[in-house]
Amino acid sequence: MTENMETRAPAAAGPPGPLPRAITEAAVVFLATLVFFRWTILHWNGFLDYDGHYHHVIAQWMLAQRAFWFDIPWLPFTVLGERGPDQHWLWHLLLVPFAYFADPDQGLIWAAACNGAATAAILAFVMRMLGIPAAPVFAVLAITAATVMPYRLMMLRAQNIAIVFMALSVWAIARRRHGTLGLLAFFFMQSYHGAIILAPIALIGCVLGSVHERRLVLTPLIAVAAGLLLALLVSPWYPGNFEYLFFHVLFKGSGTTSGGYHSSLVGSEWYPPGWRNVLLIAWPAHLTLAGALAALAWRMRGSKGVQPGPDTLLAVGVAALSLMLYLGSSRFAEYYVPFACLAAGLAARDAWTPVRRGRLRAAVLGAWALVAASVGLSSAIRVVVPADYLASIGTRLAEISRPGEVVFNSSWTDFPALLWRADGLRYVNGLDGHYLAYRDPARFEFWISLGAGTVEDPAYAIDAVFGARFAVVSRGHPALAGQLRASERAVLLLESRDGWLFEIRPSGTR
Repeated sequence: MTENMETRAPAAAGPPGPLPRAITEAAVVFLATLVFFRWTILHWNGFLDYDGHYHHVIAQWMLAQRAFWFDIPWLPFTVLGERGPDQHWLWHLLLVPFAYFADPDQGLIWAAACNGAATAAILAFVMRMLGIPAAPVFAVLAITAATVMPYRLMMLRAQNIAIVFMALSVWAIARRRHGTLGLLAFFFMQSYHGAIILAPIALIGCVLGSVHERRLVLTPLIAVAAGLLLALLVSPWYPGNFEYLFFHVLFKGSGTTSGGYHSSLVGSEWYPPGWRNVLLIAWPAHLTLAGALAALAWRMRGSKGVQPGPDTLLAVGVAALSLMLYLGSSRFAEYYVPFACLAAGLAARDAWTPVRRGRLRAAVLGAWALVAASVGLSSAIRVVVPADYLASIGTRLAEISRPGEVVFNSSWTDFPALLWRADGLRYVNGLDGHYLAYRDPARFEFWISLGAGTVEDPAYAIDAVFGARFAVVSRGHPALAGQLRASERAVLLLESRDGWLFEIRPSGTR
């Protein structure tokens, strides 16, 4: 009897985990993670960055205008233009309930905490539905098994919703729910242009399906392509959203600019981390996956009936894809760590022996979970930007400006912080420096030269080229600030630790 139990087919051949249990576990994981995330953010004296402020402002505008669709109006010289496409539309719509908070800061904090907690909950749900033993434990590892986790998940960014859709799509491919897969692709593209990552994931599913069934299998790829294309076609921003998708994926991703300044036009998260950093940052995730695969290989060596399930191979393929992306850009650690742990959980499921050494196995898994999770938990409290960054300048702008006026901002990174305080104005560049470089290379060259302090009469250029009445100069551009101080056409309105605010007088005035 024992021998038969030892050599039976892996758990992948059985039915998925029961839905009620999966929902209950997901709810518990959500509440526990929410409490931890909210407690952690409470102890921050600032924010990891200001991208979340931009997303929350959009949710506030959607609520204030009762607008189901919202055009981006704040960066008229960039690829977004006067009425730009919202590449995060559906995700922003989901954030609208947090815009009801009377205190915007609290709304932002709760949105960030819930956004991260929902990611952990969906991972737990998918893991249970795939039959992973101790699914909540592997879900916790998925958000803690690296020094960049979980604090990256507490940033209000669309990477969280991407993890959600990717995990659900892996489940849909594994269970051959191709109609569901198409819907997931549709909603993913409506939430974030990063949805194109489903194409290589579906291709992995096609390759594995073709090998398993010994025939050409293209259904997953067709379902994903149909969902993505339909989402673009039914968008109110069609056909402009196709251009924006090209810009976002190819132009920005390739680092192409008219002047070769690409290293300064994106955040440091887009830089390659290098093998050494990948190993050091995510070593708990690497060891979790390697240990589970080694255990499965050992079981396969001793029992001919034990084989990795098709969903295990799919998850390993997605983890490998995420690792390649991670090596190209630090930000993709947020994809690699969860899917390494998902693949590890599936490998552990296939290697799981229902009779022998159950308590020992549980004890080893629990001990390892404590060690691995402590790596991410100990790195959770980090602050990059003070809570009041550019607050005095943004507040002053909101007080003295007229709606729709243009503000010259010498640093593209200052845009979200300024928008948080003065969202009735328009700005020269923001989100990434590439936004201006793509749409208007000539203005981009002026913008770069102004920041470097190489334009002879910057006040004239700011007025003539950008039509800006105000200029916000960051601390990183002291030469420009000095030029404007000496100019008869520029009036220093405010100086703070974060920069300078100037008013630019029209031509012919002194």
